[in-house]
Order: sequence, then structure tokens, then C-alpha cells
Amino acid sequence: MRKSLGLAAAFLAVVLVGCASGDSISIEVFPYEGDGFGTIPFRASGVAVDEAVVCENGTMEQDHLESPEGEIITSEEGGELYEAARADRGVMDTYAVQEFVCDDGSGTFTMKTHTRSDFAKPESQQDIPTWEIENGTGDYAGLSGSGDATMDLGAAAVALVGEVQKG
Repeated sequence: MRKSLGLAAAFLAVVLVGCASGDSISIEVFPYEGDGFGTIPFRASGVAVDEAVVCENGTMEQDHLESPEGEIITSEEGGELYEAARADRGVMDTYAVQEFVCDDGSGTFTMKTHTRSDFAKPESQQDIPTWEIENGTGDYAGLSGSGDATMDLGAAAVALVGEVQKG
């Protein structure tokens, strides 16, 4: 549980593709230990960085997990819910909320990733996770975007592909 929630939440490798202006970006969050909570440095590159759509580096912090109803779930509660869903061959939906803070002081943006584990389908326990930029501050007050995520547990990486735009 910790590994899949932590991987889904920590974004060890993130790729966002811009839609309106075609601005692409690649964000790498450095490897971590534990359950994905805490502050982790990130580095971004690509056209979106060159055009100041998103900053080049900063820190990412997983703020919290949420239920589909918006209730905050602690890391411990998330583990318990995961184990209960697995034992009952049920479904578990969680939303990981992460805040990206730019080192240059240009602002922040918050992303929410939805992960669904369906233990009634052992051949594909994991549906494709989705992500959405919820809000931003400073230069990123108008930032928006959404897309799909893919996980490579062997490489300890998560890649997000979708659309991002300003304004």
C-alpha cells in the first residue's frame, strides 16, 4: 500500500504536455523513501519552462490524501482502507493532493491525482490514475491542466501526460 500510494503521490517522473500553446514540460521529482509524504525537490525542463509557463525547480510536498467525498485521510488511515479493500476484494478511491513550490519565488501550483484500486479485477487492479491542476498562486494563478498517469513500479516512476495552460 505504502509503495503504490507513495509512488502515485510523489511523481518521481512527471511529463505534462501543454495544449493551447503546445508548451511541453518534463518535471522530475527526486527519489524518496517512505510513504510519499514530506518535501521532495523537483526539476523541470522543456518549452513550458523556457516560456515561463512553469518554473525550473522547487519542491513538491504531498499535502494530504482525500476520499472521493473530500474528507482528509491520514497516511495510516489510507493504509487501513487499502488493506480492507484488498481483503474484501473491493474498490478504493483516493486523491493525493500535492503542492509544487517554485524556488524562484514565482508562485505555487496544486495538483490532485486520483488513484483507484479495484481488487475485484486481479488482472488489472489499477485503473489509469488521472491528475488535475486545481489552483495556483503568483505567476501560476491561472495555471490549469489535466490528464492521465501511468505507473512503472519497477522503475519507481510515475508519468503524467495531458494538457497544461495558463490563463
